[in-house]
Amino acid sequence: MKIAFCTAIVLSTLAVAPASARERNDSPHSQACMAKNGFNLDMWRAHSAGTDAQVLRYIQCRDRVSAAQAKAIGIRDHNFSAGYR
Repeated sequence: MKIAFCTAIVLSTLAVAPASARERNDSPHSQACMAKNGFNLDMWRAHSAGTDAQVLRYIQCRDRVSAAQAKAIGIRDHNFSAGYR
């Protein structure tokens, strides 16, 4: 009974987690989105992934969200340059 209850809690938590929390930057899908936008995982980790527009398109591709949602995610996660809003 405890196992079923714990499993239900874990599954419900995963169901409501935002896409950005589920999609890792080192997944094949994420790396394909990086390549599509002109940078790689090492550049992303070094915070030299390109322009804010490239980062926005990457987040949009990675998380399969709209541009507005990608912008909110990028701002929340501090993925853009200091002046980007």
